[in-house]
Amino acid sequence: MRDTKAGWGWMDLGILVVALAPFVVAALFWNQLPDRLAVHFGANGQPDGFQDKGWFLVMVAVMNVGLALLLKVVQWIDPKRENYRKFARFYNLFRVVMAAFMSVIFMVTIFYNLGYAFNVQLIVLSGIGVLFIVIGNYMGQIRFNYFFGIRTPWTLANEEVWRRTHRMAGPLWVAAGVAAFICGFLSGEAAMWIFFPIVIIVGVAPLVYSFVLYRKIVR
Repeated sequence: MRDTKAGWGWMDLGILVVALAPFVVAALFWNQLPDRLAVHFGANGQPDGFQDKGWFLVMVAVMNVGLALLLKVVQWIDPKRENYRKFARFYNLFRVVMAAFMSVIFMVTIFYNLGYAFNVQLIVLSGIGVLFIVIGNYMGQIRFNYFFGIRTPWTLANEEVWRRTHRMAGPLWVAAGVAAFICGFLSGEAAMWIFFPIVIIVGVAPLVYSFVLYRKIVR
């Protein structure tokens, strides 16, 4: 999983197969699916958002397959593309994990609408938790680039700020991932009251840190 060079390999094909899996399953069960699918669930675990099944297939293609293709392409067009080789193992792992996570979410949506019972909150929050833990564990390895990582005006302006911000954010993302995973087992409202502040902290803390660090370094 080290190669990030231009061209397509077996891993790239595998990622596309995983990304396309919900599309194929939805097509196979097309006649059994209701015309409008439950695609969003409230804190009580009940569906509160619906979408025509045709648009659902479009959403799968755009979000899942589109993201898989985008993550392959950006490493070619980034002016700092040579840096991707320095964290190729994590970048490729992220591509695999992200495709799997998105496909699981879409699969759960499909089979829920086919009448299967799922604890949607548990699957989504625990999945997000695992994703955060994986990202946080490798965050410090991400080298300077323009598409992937914590991109604030200050990390993009100074490579030392970039490096130190990512090292700071790594443990924060791991802790947030553990908390998100635990939230999956809590009641709906309690989970949301804990989860959303966690997301805000994970987003805001690196932003503030990079700003303060930049001012300290460049003054």
